[in-house]
Amino acid sequence: MAGLSDRYQRLVLRGESPQPKDLEVAPRLRDPKGFSITIANHPCGAKPVLSVSDHDDFVLIMRCLAHRCEPIPVQGTVHAQAVAGLIHWGLIRELDVKDRCQILILHRAPYSSLSASSIPGRPSLDQWIKQSQIWRLEHELAHIACRKLVGEMRINLFDELLADAIGMKTALGHFQAELFRQGLGLNLDGTIQDDARAHIYVQQLDPNDHVAACQMVLARANELEQMLNTKQLPSDSIKLLKSLTRSTLDQALKSNVKTPNTSRLSNKKPC
Repeated sequence: MAGLSDRYQRLVLRGESPQPKDLEVAPRLRDPKGFSITIANHPCGAKPVLSVSDHDDFVLIMRCLAHRCEPIPVQGTVHAQAVAGLIHWGLIRELDVKDRCQILILHRAPYSSLSASSIPGRPSLDQWIKQSQIWRLEHELAHIACRKLVGEMRINLFDELLADAIGMKTALGHFQAELFRQGLGLNLDGTIQDDARAHIYVQQLDPNDHVAACQMVLARANELEQMLNTKQLPSDSIKLLKSLTRSTLDQALKSNVKTPNTSRLSNKKPC
């Protein structure tokens, strides 16, 4: 049921009730028992969260809710998606035609496909998956908070650093620049590994700028770790985000940033 199909336009765009023939051809989850819906509380507002255990189910739900049922490719290291502007006919009928839903989709798996042995304290696989879910949820909530702070959802390396910092601190108790590098899929020199998450965050940049941008985010990550360890930045997640969103990828972090700046490499893309 692709976005331009008659069925998609009837059911999603016009909100018609599904007919028996629509239900017959509807996609099915491979692991329905691994599916759950919860509400995540957050200072920026409570958000519904869909969690699934099967990766194929995650890809299916992500394609349906975030990509108009189009068969877009999904990297194996991607295990979460924040969806904004989702058409929800319950909201439209009860509130207003302009109202849209925001939802988080999470796959229960090791964060960014990192092994448990690479995590400080060497947790068991079950413990690491639980920590990963906390990291993943807080990461996506941080993106939503950043959107409220800067006025748009930005898909770039700097915001990925901010979201990973919040998620990692909440899940593991501290931020580690080396673990951030491994999770992003970067080599020490800033080059990008073939299956890296980082490819998503540099696709709007000139290819000649990819390595330079990655080297910058690694430098910012090292600065962030040092500043958090020496308490030069607030530990509270929202206060930390407010401080960091005033910085940019191409400028060294400061404990008290007062003047907003823009970066040639801080690519922005609405969600």
